[in-house]
Amino acid sequence: MTSCDDDDDEEPTPTPSGPTQNIAELAAASPQFSILVEALTATNLVDAVAADGSMTVFAPNNDAFNEFFDDAGLIDDNGDGSRVDEAAAALGADAVSELLLYHVIGSEIPAAAVTAQTYVSTSSTTSPEGDALSLLAEPANNTVWVNGGSGKGATVVTADIFATNGVIHEIDGVLELPSVVDHAIFNSNLTTLVGAVTTADLVATLDTTSNITVFAPDNNAFDQITVPTEVSELAAVLTYHVLGSQVRSGQIPTDAPVATLNGGSLEFTVENETTVIITDANMNERTVVIADVQGTNGVVHVIDGVLLP
Repeated sequence: MTSCDDDDDEEPTPTPSGPTQNIAELAAASPQFSILVEALTATNLVDAVAADGSMTVFAPNNDAFNEFFDDAGLIDDNGDGSRVDEAAAALGADAVSELLLYHVIGSEIPAAAVTAQTYVSTSSTTSPEGDALSLLAEPANNTVWVNGGSGKGATVVTADIFATNGVIHEIDGVLELPSVVDHAIFNSNLTTLVGAVTTADLVATLDTTSNITVFAPDNNAFDQITVPTEVSELAAVLTYHVLGSQVRSGQIPTDAPVATLNGGSLEFTVENETTVIITDANMNERTVVIADVQGTNGVVHVIDGVLLP
């Protein structure tokens, strides 16, 4: 007896059910990311975004880079059709590397996971104590805004380009490294504070002073008080919210009052090991509701009330 079965039949090759390329390979295969790939290559960061693991890359497209180069006044001096070399020469290779690392998050964040204002830590550590710089992502207009979405921020124009080691979100702007003032500007819940800092002529001071801590009252906090109209009095209130050194939430001193920039002092307690309570000169207690928003020159803690000297 013989069998009709053909043992030589080959099984069909299964179709992959998920992504087959890592982030570096996907970017290299996408024409809109050619400048990004060139910049990653020039700064030896290709391996970083090709590594195994899970990450998110907010990837500026070519239009975003060209706008960034235009704003920086960079010209294609060597005629190679790109301005990456000129950016490295003008800003420094390390600065360009940190700029790119600021677009990389060490975990996978699909767009659908961004359901509210969310701060995440980036791979850039250009801060006073080497802490990871923060980035703000939030849902807006059926997409995701990054760092406020306009000005120094960007909008996600194509979301969820999945790779074997994470996800790419194409964005329409290059994200610059943020100071403490930038972080206040990015957050729509801090517009009253930004207006007050501008009125008191403190923007330059807070933007250029290194190694500071800012306790940032949200908009609702300012609604609970009568904001001083006299500039000197307003400045005194605002500088009462600033410490002359960077203090992250895990470093809060609870053993003695801490001096502020206006010459007053604040007292701190920590409840349930994580909740920071601040007591001002009038015995008002304010709570830190968002901690450790890291900038290049210090850290911001969002609080639920205005501190009164």
